[in-house]
Amino acid sequence: MDEKQLHYEFMSILGESHPGLTFEEYRDSCVFLLFYQYLCLRYDEQLEESYKLGAMVKMAVRGKLQMASFLRFIEAASPFLYFANKRFRLTEFSFYDSLTKLKLLEKQKSYARFFRKLIKKMDAWDNKALLLENYAKLFYQLMAEFARMKKETYISKELLEIYRLFLSSAADRAKRVFLPEFSYGLLFAPLTGGEKNTELYGYEEHERCREILEIVCFMADMDEKKVHLEKKEDWDAHEEYQGIFDVIGLYMPDGVEAGTLVGQEKKTGEMMSLMGSISKGEFPFLLSALPYLKEEGVMAAVLPGALLYREGREAQIRKYIVEKLNCLDVVMLLPDHLFPSVGQKEVFFLFRRNRAQKEIMFFDCSEMEKFEEEQLHTIALACRERKTIPGFCSCVKPEEMEKNEYNLNLPRYIRKSVKMTKIDLEEKKKRIAQIDQELEEIEKRIAMYKRDLEL
Repeated sequence: MDEKQLHYEFMSILGESHPGLTFEEYRDSCVFLLFYQYLCLRYDEQLEESYKLGAMVKMAVRGKLQMASFLRFIEAASPFLYFANKRFRLTEFSFYDSLTKLKLLEKQKSYARFFRKLIKKMDAWDNKALLLENYAKLFYQLMAEFARMKKETYISKELLEIYRLFLSSAADRAKRVFLPEFSYGLLFAPLTGGEKNTELYGYEEHERCREILEIVCFMADMDEKKVHLEKKEDWDAHEEYQGIFDVIGLYMPDGVEAGTLVGQEKKTGEMMSLMGSISKGEFPFLLSALPYLKEEGVMAAVLPGALLYREGREAQIRKYIVEKLNCLDVVMLLPDHLFPSVGQKEVFFLFRRNRAQKEIMFFDCSEMEKFEEEQLHTIALACRERKTIPGFCSCVKPEEMEKNEYNLNLPRYIRKSVKMTKIDLEEKKKRIAQIDQELEEIEKRIAMYKRDLEL
């Protein structure tokens, strides 16, 4: 089995049938069994044969792998795997805990059928060295595809490249990065830059999502002491986290829930007057995130495009961010095809603390069909040199934004040129004549069929 075939086999898990299981149950079953296999491969020499995948395969082949026997097997293997990795007890996973509480017999049978099927599939991946070399990458790709199937947690590859483009320099020197509401943790790679010594912080209400990111960090060889993933309520208690992060990554194209704040930090009187008694909307969320950045820190965010022009209190907050804080560095209108659901326009924002410049770079990428190396290079070059390219990007001074009352809507700063397309009338006439001839042939054929069928 070569690398290409292994990738195909691994990703074909997405197409497996799973009757009787919901999407979340199917996903969590795959995560649990794949991670069990990874631990067995990684610590092969430290485990007895009776706790490896082969022993479970024998049970599956003989038809002895039912829910009760599966739970007993994991319970017996868990302490030995924990002794080997010093980090994970499989019996402490929320998925395993939910299986122990499962009472419905039909659901138990559905799980057992799927376990037997997936275990036999994994056993066919017989190239151990190739598996270990590629497992972390394949697991991460599989989680991205599961997120795509769920849609609301999906971040496209092209959008991840945009995050990576603007965060690469910061991520390379980052000591601490922060992922609020990280879902499947798909922003993990562009935020950390692949550095093992980076410390990752985040909060997420869904325990299964926290466990997935814990696994991703483990496969990336991140030290357990450098990974801090919590519930939101526990996160709020940490006042010492303010002002310590080099990088923050946000992904909320559908907007922020009303009343949601990153933390319960002490706000200045000016910020309180801007936010009002109710902290509602995306800008209050951003204002509550900014104090967590250290000096020279960078924050990247994808949020709804309506933030650019909504009036009332949000217009005052835009003025505060641009004029007082001087932290907004890049505004990029994104194309619809980067998102699983087409609707409102989404915008990429880049914030930098203690910027030397006063200008803001605006990019209109709403009609860009792809983000490949050439397009990303053009964006990076324009941003670095603070260039204005008609119809594409503009380096805007604060005075111009002030004239527009801090309305940041892209058409105010980037004018699209209207292209007049010359129409070849003779060519169009020829095409019309050709279509008429084709229609005549079709009508003759229909008449012939009617005669044959005596209609």
